[in-house]
Amino acid sequence: MFEFVQNNKVFIQVVLGAVALTFVGFGVGSYEAASDDPYLAKVGSSKIYKRDLDRALEGQPTDPASRQAALENLIRQELLLSDAHDRGVTVSPEQLRKVIASIPAFQDNGKFSPERYREFLQNRYPSPEAFETQVKRDLVLQSQLTGIAGTEFVAGTVVNRLAGLLDEGREVRSLLLKPADFAAEVKTDEASLKAFYDANLKRFRVPERVKLDYVLLSQDALAQGVKPSDAELQKYYEEHKAEFSNEQRRASHILLTVAKDAKPEQKAKIKAEAEALLKDVRANPARFAELAKVKSQDPGSAANGGDLGFFGHGMMVKPFDDAVFRMKPGQISEVIETEFGYHIIKLDEVKAQDFAEVKAAIAEKLQRQQAGSLFRSQADKLTELAYQQGDSLKALQEQLKLQPQHSDWLSRGKPAADPLLNSPKVLEAAFSEDVLKKKHNSEPVDIGNNRLLVVRVAEHQPERQQSMDEVRDVIKAELVAKEGAKLAEKKGQALLAELKAGKGDGKAWGESKTLLRRDPAGLPIADARAVFAAQAGKLPAFAGAKRDNGEYALYRIDKVIPAPAASEAERGQLSAILGEMNANAQLSSYLDTLRQKYSVTMGKQSLSDAQ
Repeated sequence: MFEFVQNNKVFIQVVLGAVALTFVGFGVGSYEAASDDPYLAKVGSSKIYKRDLDRALEGQPTDPASRQAALENLIRQELLLSDAHDRGVTVSPEQLRKVIASIPAFQDNGKFSPERYREFLQNRYPSPEAFETQVKRDLVLQSQLTGIAGTEFVAGTVVNRLAGLLDEGREVRSLLLKPADFAAEVKTDEASLKAFYDANLKRFRVPERVKLDYVLLSQDALAQGVKPSDAELQKYYEEHKAEFSNEQRRASHILLTVAKDAKPEQKAKIKAEAEALLKDVRANPARFAELAKVKSQDPGSAANGGDLGFFGHGMMVKPFDDAVFRMKPGQISEVIETEFGYHIIKLDEVKAQDFAEVKAAIAEKLQRQQAGSLFRSQADKLTELAYQQGDSLKALQEQLKLQPQHSDWLSRGKPAADPLLNSPKVLEAAFSEDVLKKKHNSEPVDIGNNRLLVVRVAEHQPERQQSMDEVRDVIKAELVAKEGAKLAEKKGQALLAELKAGKGDGKAWGESKTLLRRDPAGLPIADARAVFAAQAGKLPAFAGAKRDNGEYALYRIDKVIPAPAASEAERGQLSAILGEMNANAQLSSYLDTLRQKYSVTMGKQSLSDAQ
């Protein structure tokens, strides 16, 4: 019932897009770039970089509007975080552990799954510390919003009134006045056309333009012709096994935690307990899982007998990671100390991918490497031939096998239809004196993604003024559209006034349609607003609306259809939405206050550079 309201909610919600960690790899660390890196925006002392924007847009469209909206959202988050920092808001290790362990997406049968966590972390985060920092950041943001979200009271009378409005319907008939209907009343004689032409001379100038012949050298295209042999692939695999075998190790552990503020005597006592436990484990290794369930204080793995699942090198905190990757399957470690306490580790299994499993990945990498080398050598040759035989593209075609292509007209300062040519560098080269006037090939133009263009001018037209005869039809059509729209609006408003006064209702109205406020059957927004804003106490009622295309629409309202009674569920949904809308207004005010408190400055790197 209230889908359109739901779709227009704008309240900021912090979602913990995070996974559960086994608490072996915890250790908060910095995840910022050096201060002299180019940044997109700065909020107080915090900077937002391209990678922050890329992470926020992961899996979403990356058009300019989306990137701008995502950057604005990151700025709002930094404002909230700055305020939280100044007010001393923090997340304790215990809070962090509880939140991560409770995330359903990384549980099997209600219990944390190390395997699911490993897969997620391997694909999205460079280290456990980076993941943990993100979760803590989200928790702080959530705490900042808790005082606003979900605290709004909405009166029942407001809910009832809005529910009644949302599903109200109206039966209407329409009459459309179009600019073209008034063409005969618009002056389009020679004098009117000439006056319009003289007043808009700049609009009818054709800018200087060129047609280009060009060749493209592309590393991606070169890669299509590169086919590494099986022998090359096997040799590369043998020389880079560590890179491609993707060795994973499965380990179990027993953790005795140590508080960060523990005194030396407390740490010594816990370590002694760990040493005693180690003796029991080594005396009877088969009891490792049983002891882990009873003794381990890691809530993420204890219930699974200490099983941490498979993980790669570098995914655990360093002392733990170093120990695991020194061990052999079945071996039990000494007592290992990390920032979380004392661990006893058993290496359960080691697995690695064989050549057949990684052959395709190696082929792709070698293909890129060889294509890159070929691209660099051919780029040098491209530069040499474009200069030495600068009167044509023939040498580039014959020696580098680059097929000449041909452009449509290109004008100074206007985007080109061809994406390859839609670069300021290409236009700068095309209109340079050497290329345009001396008829030489351009130097290779780097258009990004390891692509180089050499262009030469095939045709050239200087800037010129179009004659009135060339644009006569264009001017006439514009006059009819512009003046016809004025006449349509004037006529429509006059008819509307008559209809409201009870006069002249002999119009040829269209067929009857039922419109709902929440679903106005494709009507323009202005039309729907006019129809439902009309006072319908006495029927028929009338409404009118001017459209963006110059049309004027008249509506006759014949019947009002009351909304059906809203169910309790619908009332509850609407109440929640209204509460969030009110909370959003408060949040907007809060963020405006923070913008006054913390300076927001844009960096040297623009959004277009960051794409």
